[in-house]
Amino acid sequence: MNILLIYFTGTYHTRYLTDRLAERFEREGHAVTRHEFFGESGCKTEGFDLVGIGYPIHGFNSPMVFNRFLRGLTFGRGQPYFLYKNSGETFAVNNASSRVIKRLMRKKGAVLRGEYHFVLPYNIHFPYQPDFVRELLYYDSKLTEVLIFDLTHERTRLIRSNFWYDLASFFVSVQKIGGPVNSFLYRADPDRCRRCGLCAKRCPTRNITLREDGLPRFRHRCAMCMRCSFCCPADAISIGFLQGWKVNGEYHLDRVPQGPPERPYITDQSRGFYACFPRTYREIEAAFSEVCRLKEEAGEPLPELERPQSAPFAGEAREEEPASLPGKL
Repeated sequence: MNILLIYFTGTYHTRYLTDRLAERFEREGHAVTRHEFFGESGCKTEGFDLVGIGYPIHGFNSPMVFNRFLRGLTFGRGQPYFLYKNSGETFAVNNASSRVIKRLMRKKGAVLRGEYHFVLPYNIHFPYQPDFVRELLYYDSKLTEVLIFDLTHERTRLIRSNFWYDLASFFVSVQKIGGPVNSFLYRADPDRCRRCGLCAKRCPTRNITLREDGLPRFRHRCAMCMRCSFCCPADAISIGFLQGWKVNGEYHLDRVPQGPPERPYITDQSRGFYACFPRTYREIEAAFSEVCRLKEEAGEPLPELERPQSAPFAGEAREEEPASLPGKL
């Protein structure tokens, strides 16, 4: 197949995910083209057998600037596409996050072949611990195998929403006005700023320009992706009313050791914020086991990551979890 992956990325997590998907498709012998949203430059979708649309979930919704970008693209009637999204948690209301994109694509006549929700560490609220990041990437790798198998064997796997999730997502979507409003409060500390200009160069909406003295000037097209503050090498940027939730410093996901941590980070005893993860892990394990069974029955090689590992959710909950998480019991 000739595959196009279109995606929006804020702090490069969706880029990381896109690169991993592209590598797996290419290992299966498919040609992959990647198009990253930057300043709303368009891309052509003609001639592709399958289109993947990837985005980070912002407040239980797809980013408004990305929706606008997709609205301007042309898709053929009946053109198959799939969705791959990511967030820092798996609350059920995230099931509704693609509602705008799905409605948009239906109007264009495209056909949804699958939707997949990956979990990657937060770039706001609080930083994730290294073993937790490693565990998430391990389960993401299993979900990647499920996605590849589904889409190369004409299997459709959908995420079901409902009226209440859609309604909650709709009301929370008012946060989309928060970026333009909050950007009035963005500041760069003149004593810490290195005048490197990386924030202006990297801003996906081109919302940042540089003053004559080298300090950034924030305009009002902010998508609240957090790239400028998260990736600032001097931690010099203040993000207005979200400053208390700011996380600075990349996770360097490509350097994280493969496989699960020595001890499970999430267990059946996980509570508070972490309580949503055991169910997600079990769902991924069930889907991955089904894929392994079908591959074995068809005489196909099993995924390389399927090696004996410590049992999921074995042992007791960790004692060294971060102490300042919301909802922690």
